[in-house]
Amino acid sequence: MSIILRSGTIYQAHQIITAGDIWLEDGRIKAISAEPIRDAGENTLVIDVESSIISPGFIDLHIYGGGGASVLDADPEAVSTILHTHAQYGTTGMLVSTVTAEIPLLLNALKAVDLAAKKSPAETRGAKVLGVHLESCFLAPPRRGAHKLEWLKDPSIDVFQALQDASGGRIKLMTIAPELPGAAELIEYVWKQGVVASFGHSAADYDMATYWIRKGMHICTHLFNAMNGFAHRAPGGAGAFLTEDAAMVQIIPDGIHVHPVGLELAYRAKGADKICLVTDSLLVAGTDITEFYFFDRLATATDRACFLPDGTLSGSRLTMNRAVQLFHESTSATLQETLHMASLNPAKAIGLDQHKGSLEVGKDADVLVLDQNLNVLLAFVEGIRVAGGQ
Repeated sequence: MSIILRSGTIYQAHQIITAGDIWLEDGRIKAISAEPIRDAGENTLVIDVESSIISPGFIDLHIYGGGGASVLDADPEAVSTILHTHAQYGTTGMLVSTVTAEIPLLLNALKAVDLAAKKSPAETRGAKVLGVHLESCFLAPPRRGAHKLEWLKDPSIDVFQALQDASGGRIKLMTIAPELPGAAELIEYVWKQGVVASFGHSAADYDMATYWIRKGMHICTHLFNAMNGFAHRAPGGAGAFLTEDAAMVQIIPDGIHVHPVGLELAYRAKGADKICLVTDSLLVAGTDITEFYFFDRLATATDRACFLPDGTLSGSRLTMNRAVQLFHESTSATLQETLHMASLNPAKAIGLDQHKGSLEVGKDADVLVLDQNLNVLLAFVEGIRVAGGQ
C-alpha cells in the first residue's frame, strides 16, 4: 500500500521538518520532503496530518505485558494482545521480556512468543516482535527485586541454550549479574551468538562493573534499579554506567523507579545518544486494573508503578508514549532528543538501526502520528496501519 502523511512536523534524528510529507510504500519509507509530494500516483492514499508530530515508531526493550495479558500466560494469543495493546500507544517493535519463573513455564512462554512472532502486524494489529529480553534466572539474590529467590540459578550455558531453543532463537538481550559463578563463561557464549548481555540485578561494585563495560558489556538494565547505586565513596554499578562513555543505559522514566532528579542526572551524564527509555510494563498497561496476582503475591498498581505487598517495586503500567512524555517533562532533554531515546537508541542497542529506529528513506515504515500531547493518532508497522483510523 502507498500512503503519504501530509504536512506534519517530521522528527528525524538530526533535523525537524515543519509541514513536511513522508511517503510510505511497500513497507518502507520511500520519500521524505519539506515540499508536498505530487508524483505518487492516483492510488496513493494522502492523509492530512497538519499540526501533528510525525515520529519514528517506539521500540521497547523491556516489556512483560499489557492489555490484561502477561508473557507468562504462555499463550500466543496473550502475546498478540500485548502487541496490539502497546501499538495503540506508539510501540511498533519490542523485545518481549520474561520474568524469573520455573524453567518449564519459561520454556512454554518462549514457545508462545515464537508462535506469536510469526504473525504479521496485519494479523495482530500490533507491534512487531523484535526478539526476546531474557530477564530471568541469572540474577544476584541480593538485587533480585521482585524476582522470586527460589527460581534464581547460577548462570548456565545449558539452561540458556534450552531457553534460546524454545524461543526459536529469538533471545536478543539477556540480563545477567556478571559476578555470579559461571557468568563469565555464559557472557562469552552469548556474545558469540550475537546476543547482547546487559548488566542488571547485580551487586557488583564499581570496579567490577567498569571491568565488564570495558570488556564489552555496553548496556545495563533499568539504571539505578536492582544495582548498587551511586555514593560518593562507593559509586557502584550506577556510577560505572553513568561515567563510562561507551555504556548505554535503559531507564524507567515513571518518576517512581527513578526520581526526576535521577532522570536529569542520567541525561546530563549520558546525553541523548546513550539512553534507552523502557516501560518495564506488566499486564496492567493499557487497562484500569489496580490489583493482580504476581505469581502467588497480590500486587497493586498505581497510575505509574506496581508494588508487591511488602512495597517492593514490581514493574510499571507505563506505555511508551507516556514514558516519552514523562522523561521530556522531568528533564531538560528536548522532545527531539527524547523521541531519539525511544526509537533510534534502542534500535542501536540490539543492532537493528540499519532498518529501524529513525525516519530515513529506505528504512522500515515504522511511523507514528502524534498530537501535541503525544497521544497516538496513527501508528504504522512496516507500512501497515495498526492504530488509529479505520
